[in-house]
Amino acid sequence: MTDALLAPFPKSSSVHEEMNRFEVKYLVATRGVPALLDEFADYTVNDPHDHGAGYHVHSIYWDTSDFRFFWEKIEGSKYRRKLRFRRYDRTAPVMVEIKQREDRTVQKRRVVWSLDRVAAAFGDGRTPVDWDKVQDDVVATEVALLIDRLRLRPRMAVSYRRRALFGKFDRELRVTFDGRIQYHHARLDIGDIFDTGRYALDPRVTVLEIKYNHRAPVWMTKAVARHGLQMVRMSKYCNAVDRFYYDGMNT
Repeated sequence: MTDALLAPFPKSSSVHEEMNRFEVKYLVATRGVPALLDEFADYTVNDPHDHGAGYHVHSIYWDTSDFRFFWEKIEGSKYRRKLRFRRYDRTAPVMVEIKQREDRTVQKRRVVWSLDRVAAAFGDGRTPVDWDKVQDDVVATEVALLIDRLRLRPRMAVSYRRRALFGKFDRELRVTFDGRIQYHHARLDIGDIFDTGRYALDPRVTVLEIKYNHRAPVWMTKAVARHGLQMVRMSKYCNAVDRFYYDGMNT
């Protein structure tokens, strides 16, 4: 992250992403990830934040008291949204993201602010939004409206280890391997990054996600077919909520 993203209270630090982006997921054996990384090496480069061992991802998901966003996913709603606060380590700024899905395409809008600024602007679900701190930023205002109108509050923390790649010849391509996916239902402060929790997914399984703007490259589609990978529709957040609140009956 750049120093500019850490500067206190700039006029606006929004990153506004509007894209027809496709995201597809597969479950792969964790023991097979090194071989897949080797196979992809001729066509990809490491994410600049990944220095060979991956990096930590920590997210707090906000939802309604009756888990509206969770049930929209479970019931297969074609149009759905979710709100999450994300950090990559204990010194990183916070990415506050609205992720919106229309059928198979994804749009994302986010602000990247310091931890203190996020806490002051959006509160913790029990304290109200401070409208003075969001009024100059269109994305922050949208986040605040969601929190206020739907009475959102932090509902689940999810943490995992990520290996991330970009396409060497197609920089729109992004490939991630997410493993050791854990959750905590009570440690819901984005400043409180936990080291251990309950598993939302068997650690012997890793989530492979392929993200692209138009079409997946031929080499990738051939690799998926060669390994017999089957696309899955899963959500780390939903898996965590389902395991804790519903005994895993829905995922």
